[in-house]
Amino acid sequence: MPQVVIHISKTPDEGAKSALVKEIREAISKVLQLDINIGQVILYESPLAHRKTHDKRDPHFVFVETFMYPGRDPALKNELMERFIMLINRYTNVDPKNIHAIIHEIPEVNYFGGIMKRH
Repeated sequence: MPQVVIHISKTPDEGAKSALVKEIREAISKVLQLDINIGQVILYESPLAHRKTHDKRDPHFVFVETFMYPGRDPALKNELMERFIMLINRYTNVDPKNIHAIIHEIPEVNYFGGIMKRH
């Protein structure tokens, strides 16, 4: 924990996708001051035919979800989301107003798996 899931439609080249997840992964460690071995990043792509928004919104919008334990300062969470949005914009060229970021705060008691909890 934390885990970041990025949903995109615009397909940057493989090098850009790889660089994006790497930089998002590094941002988790730097901004949240966590050991580099903590957290995961997943990038999912979906075709435009499987996405829908209103006509004034870019159909290539990006949705990024971050799952983490509760209790972090709102300013720290804002810094993390701003970093994610900047990086996603850099690698996808999607306007920041079309990059939607959400934080899901999961109490530790509700997280199972990995090295944090026994199965």
